[in-house]
Amino acid sequence: MSAEQRGEFALIQQYFASGFPSHTNTRLGVGDDCSLITLPPDYELAQSIDTQVAGIHFPPQAPADLIAQRALRCAVSDLAAMGAEPQGFHLALTLPRADASWLSAFSQGLKAAAGELNIALLGGDTTSGPAVIITIAVQGFVPAEKALTRHTAQVGDDIWVSGVIGASALALPCALENPADRSTKTAAYYFPQPQCALGSRLRDVIHACLDISDGLLQDAGHIARASAVTLSIDGQAIPLPDGITTRDDIMRCISGGDDYQLLFTATASQREQISQLSTTYPGLSRIGQVVKPVTGQPVRLWMHSEEVTLAQHTGYQHF
Repeated sequence: MSAEQRGEFALIQQYFASGFPSHTNTRLGVGDDCSLITLPPDYELAQSIDTQVAGIHFPPQAPADLIAQRALRCAVSDLAAMGAEPQGFHLALTLPRADASWLSAFSQGLKAAAGELNIALLGGDTTSGPAVIITIAVQGFVPAEKALTRHTAQVGDDIWVSGVIGASALALPCALENPADRSTKTAAYYFPQPQCALGSRLRDVIHACLDISDGLLQDAGHIARASAVTLSIDGQAIPLPDGITTRDDIMRCISGGDDYQLLFTATASQREQISQLSTTYPGLSRIGQVVKPVTGQPVRLWMHSEEVTLAQHTGYQHF
């Protein structure tokens, strides 16, 4: 009997009802109208939702397990940006048809990613549609009034990134040319690493924070606008993949997106404490300073002491 003939509830039972991590605060998960979560005392619930569409966010021909890995990892990165501990996620899955082999591979990839990230599947929905669309809503716990946000950067803050910028942008052409490539050439694209542990460590140390999804320059602009400041970035201080030397390649890396590293600001007095984290998080790099707002320039980029003229759009645009 095909997956289509078994129906939606049998599909959920076979592929998504078991094999995921459990969480002690989940009172009720997959199988009912809602999930029920017990919130720990003195904690807040951080929530985010992310949608990925075939042909826009991932190659339609990509193996289903790689699609699942990427989808969940990208969604969980938003929790890292808030300094939240992952708790659970809901999955809404739209498919042109319920292909058993695709669903089996997708669920295996999803379970593998959930196991690594220690996040429980709480429920969701499946439906038919013209294209593969994956929507994942994640949630996690953060101590009350300790969540990291975008609007708290201060003039004089240092600007930091948590790791190499541009690896995924460089991997994208390989993934588009050969979507089934499982080599190191595509690893940064299919297996982004949400910085949840680092986000938790930074809660009491830094000011503003977000995860880099649409490109370093564009996302820096989000912090700048939310905090009413300008971010001045030293292009030579940005950690880039090995072999990147030309101006064009540098701009491609810092505007390409899909890094899922953290971009954050902190006072100069915290430099030593942040630097000490480098033994565990070796990619930490100080790349600039928050300055007084410059009209029309939320982000300023400097290369060899010369300012680089930035285009209006310096990252991925959804519309």
